[in-house]
Parts: sequence; structure tokens; C-alpha cells
Amino acid sequence: MQNNKKASLGQIHRFSWVSLLVCWMIWILNAYDREIVLRLGPTISKHFDLSADQWGTLATVVMLALAVLDIPGSIWSDRYGGGWKRARFQVPLVLGYTALSFLSGFKALSGSLASFVALRVGVNLGAGWGEPVGVSNTAEWWPVERRGFALGAHHTGYPIGAMLSGIVASFVITTFGEDNWRYVFFFAFVVALPLMIFWSRYSTAERITQLYADIAAKGMTPPDSTPSTNVKGQAWETFKATLANRNIALTAGNTMLTQVVYMGVNIVLPAYLYNILHLSLAESAGMSVVFTLTGILGQLVWPSLSDIIGRRVTLLICGVWMAASVGAFYFASTTLIVIVVQLLFGLVANAVWPIYYAVASDSAQPSATSTANGIITTAMFIGGGIAPILMGTLISMGGGWTSLQGYTVCFFVMAGCALGGAFLQLFSHRRQVLVAQAGL
Repeated sequence: MQNNKKASLGQIHRFSWVSLLVCWMIWILNAYDREIVLRLGPTISKHFDLSADQWGTLATVVMLALAVLDIPGSIWSDRYGGGWKRARFQVPLVLGYTALSFLSGFKALSGSLASFVALRVGVNLGAGWGEPVGVSNTAEWWPVERRGFALGAHHTGYPIGAMLSGIVASFVITTFGEDNWRYVFFFAFVVALPLMIFWSRYSTAERITQLYADIAAKGMTPPDSTPSTNVKGQAWETFKATLANRNIALTAGNTMLTQVVYMGVNIVLPAYLYNILHLSLAESAGMSVVFTLTGILGQLVWPSLSDIIGRRVTLLICGVWMAASVGAFYFASTTLIVIVVQLLFGLVANAVWPIYYAVASDSAQPSATSTANGIITTAMFIGGGIAPILMGTLISMGGGWTSLQGYTVCFFVMAGCALGGAFLQLFSHRRQVLVAQAGL
């Protein structure tokens, strides 16, 4: 890669900022629709009379759906086209899964456990597919020198969406009562509809051509606009070649283990607050998202730093930090300590995902960006599927919902996973670092 010290954010074209804002809002909606089920874990378990391992199995089924369409959907997205075309691919996808989520808010449609799970599986099939498409779309509207910042800023939408899921869940339960918890599913589609109408009209060939010319004129590197070669018969070869890339494969493994940690915290913490610290259902939903406050800051700092010191070094630091902070939940015997530990965990909890995607985007062939991001996303959601059933089993083996022992084991298992993911980065290839201007 070439070095460029002119990649100041002040030089970034307004088209890049507008696209980032739209993709950021889409990501908030995506995160909200995924995380809201986890915020409601104790409420859903109480409503359907589920044990810890039964809740873990249910959550695993719902979360594994996120992994099903990532790679084939990403290949299809690459085949359809990058740049302005990818937004046209993204619009019906976002409207589809948010509409399904809206429908799951009606008790007549989701009254039984089977129908509820079926609808949420449908939502996550679309939400999982939408992640690599959205990440690729963000990367394709920004100069390469600022890709880490752009993906980091984009991914601040996830902790915001997660935080909103806790706030809305707490509000709905407090205002409308436990029996009306499904009302939380009505919000995303109402926001998505006008947003997608705007995005479908804004993303045009003329705008992105003008943007790429502006990026080049300012001495920065525009995204590669080489048309995809993923025609029928070549998709599998493209996938194999992308997966064979050492950096992508190792980072996928790192991603999977880290997601066991992140999803594990989302599964364990609401139940820990409700059953061990004896907070109410509304309080446990709201208090379990404190880490998202520092998560927003972390997603701005670490990805931007990775543009300067390199992706691998940044991921090693974040992995060790995550292991130490999640292990510190062992000492969280009061609400105050829970808050402090969450804030420390939050500084890296969300920050690593845009760096994983930046590694994939940096390492992939230009026409296989979404395919590479799809591999990362699939690994992430496999980890997310493992976490609920693993944590539920550990809690059950430790004595069930009201026994501290199972939660303690969960915290230390998650710390081990964080260290294991960081260890994989020791075997990745170094890449030349793009030198971006340090000042924002």
C-alpha cells in the first residue's frame, strides 16, 4: 500500500459523510433488532417458562440464523455490483427484515414459542445477510487511507443500537407491563422505511464517480471499482481463494472467539443482574447495556489507531484488554462494581469488529470485498450461536439461574476465549501501515 499523510478528515467529501450517516443509521437498526431479544432474556424465559439451558438453546437457534446467508448473500451482492449499486441491493434487504420484526410484535402472530422463534429466525436471516453488505457499502464510499476510521465510526451504531434496545425494553416493560414486551419490535421498521427511500435515491453512479475523482485529486486512494468477476461458476472459486488468505482465515477465527465473549456477556449479564443481584426485569434490561456507553468511544479510538499502528498490534492489545475486563466480572458483587467493569469492558467490546472488517477489506481482492466480509460475519455469527447454548449449559451445570457458580465459570471461559482469539493474530502476516494524519 502507498503511504499518504494527507488523509485528514477535513479533506473528506460530503458524499462520504452522508453515506456514512445512512449506513450508520442502518447499523443502529440492525443492532437493535438483534440485541433486543437478548435484553428480554429474563422476560422471555419467564413468559415461556424456560430453564437456563432451554433459553440458551432458543437463543442459539435465533442467533445461528445470522450466519446462514452471509457468504452466499455476500457473493450475490458482489455479483450485483459494488459502489452505488450495493445500496440498491441493500434497500429491500433492510426493509424485509425490519418488516418481519414489526410483525413479530403482534401477539396473534408470535403468541406461541414456535411462531415467535420462527419470526425472529427470519429477522436474523436478513440482519446477518445485511451486515457484510453494509460494511462493504461503507468502505466503498471512503478513501482507503481512512477505511479504519470509517468502519469504526460506522460500527459505533452497534453499541448505540444495543443501548437503545436496553432503554426501549426497560421503557416498554415499565410503561406497558411485562405481558406487552412484544411492543419493542415495532420501532425499527418505522425508522427504516423513510431512511431506505432516501438511500435508494441518493446512491447514484454520478455521485460515486464524482466522489472517486475528488478522492484521487486530493492525493488519496479511492476504493477499487473493478467490476466483480463473480459470475455463475466462479463464486465458489472466489470464496475458496478468499478463505485461503491467511490474514482473513486467522481473523475469522479471532472473530468467532471474540463473539463468544461478546454474545456470552449479553446472555449472562441480564440473567446475572436479575437472579444474583436481584434487580427487576426492567432494571436488568437497562443496566445490562452500560458497557455500550464506552463502546461508542472505543469504536472511534481503536479503529482509527489501527490505521496508524497497524491492525494486528491493535487487535492484540484489544484481545488482552477484553480478557482482563470480562474476567473482572468475577469481582462484580455490587451494582457499582458491575457498572465499573462494564465501562472497562465496553472500551474494547465493540471496537474490534470494524478492525476485523478492515483486515478483510485490506486483504481481499477488490472484487471480493463483500465475500471477505461475509466470511468474517459468518465466523462471528457462528461464535454468536455457540455462546448462548454454552453459557446456558454452564449456568445449568453450576446450579441453575439462581446459583452464582455457573456465572463465575462463564466469566472465566469468556476470558479464555478472548485470549485465544488474540493468540491467533500472532500468526498473521504483517502489512505495510497506511500513514494517516493523526489529527482528526
